[in-house]
Amino acid sequence: MGESFRECRRVIEDGRFIIVNVSPVITRRPGREFESIRYPIHYDLHRVLTEAGYYFVDEILWVKPEPSVPDRISGYRQTRKPLSYKPNCITESLMVYRKDCAFLLDRNMRGYEDYDRHEDEPIDTTNCWHIAPKYDKNHPAVFPEELCRRVLRYYSFEGDTVMDIFAGSGTFGRAARKMGRIPVLCEMNEDYARIIESESGGYYDVRGGSGEKRGQQITIWEGLQGRGD
Repeated sequence: MGESFRECRRVIEDGRFIIVNVSPVITRRPGREFESIRYPIHYDLHRVLTEAGYYFVDEILWVKPEPSVPDRISGYRQTRKPLSYKPNCITESLMVYRKDCAFLLDRNMRGYEDYDRHEDEPIDTTNCWHIAPKYDKNHPAVFPEELCRRVLRYYSFEGDTVMDIFAGSGTFGRAARKMGRIPVLCEMNEDYARIIESESGGYYDVRGGSGEKRGQQITIWEGLQGRGD
């Protein structure tokens, strides 16, 4: 993971942002007589990102409707026994970091004076974004396009090149194209990469491949200006 973020730092413009979606993971228990453990990988991620040359800016909470998440509270609801309380987890985090640099953000914003202010769109005034999740038969953890749209709106300008190094089925790239950004996507799973290719209508130019062993190399899909839309 650290190597991936260091490679991102190599190509990201000085002072620009990297946003990583993360949530605690549950370790698989060997049997019902064992307790399942939730591991807060946020803290490991912070160390990895700071060592890779970024500094922390914000944590955005993606808040999902309670019926859409696994039910952890049922045991306590039935017994009301103290110590057995396990709340339903309706949030994931978007960890926002900025590439280390020796200047203020104003410098990054120069040259964008003539931009679309989107005056008709509401502004998210807090760090809680209420967005329903999305489900897709082709991918177990697909992002809702609205989540990608907000990340792109707040952390990039129209015409910017944006990157998703864990592209999955390509939701981020699809949102980026609709919003006038130039997406660069990386995906090791060739099945997902083929989904991206087929749904893009020829927008992406494939670079790399898996060689003899599946997933040996990262398959990169690069959005080219003037193609697709």
